Amino acid sequence: MMCREFAWNLAIRCLMLVALVLQPSGAMATLHRVDTTETNHDESLFARLTRLGALELELGWAETQGLIKRLAIAVALAVFSAIALLAAIIVLIAGALAPIFDATWEHLVIGGGVFAILALAGLGWSAWRLTHLEWPQQTLRSLEETWRWLVTLLKSKLTLR
Repeated sequence: MMCREFAWNLAIRCLMLVALVLQPSGAMATLHRVDTTETNHDESLFARLTRLGALELELGWAETQGLIKRLAIAVALAVFSAIALLAAIIVLIAGALAPIFDATWEHLVIGGGVFAILALAGLGWSAWRLTHLEWPQQTLRSLEETWRWLVTLLKSKLTLR
């Protein structure tokens, strides 16, 4: 009985953790139209780099949050599946020992087997998800593009003088 309460308690805590991670934060990135009429084309290089750096940080933070959410979901499911697999093994052992005590064993083997299959499927999905996590590629591409822009801008400034 205590094992069942412990398993439920742990499952609820894992689900609360997943819900907390998936809950949108108050400072989400929003889409705004860029008004080109107000843009000052005579901005200094430092102002442009500062604005670009802030945008790079925002993109990196958004991609990192997505990575953390996917990682937390996979780990939470793996923990829950490991607990379910342990419980299924205990039920299967009870089903194997039931004939010794002249008790019915069929329901134990069926229930334990179903939960073992589901737990193994959850562990398999979690392992696959953890090995196939996509790292923040947009941020890296954006940094490369920013570097090329900066080099081109500096070259053009040098040739104008």
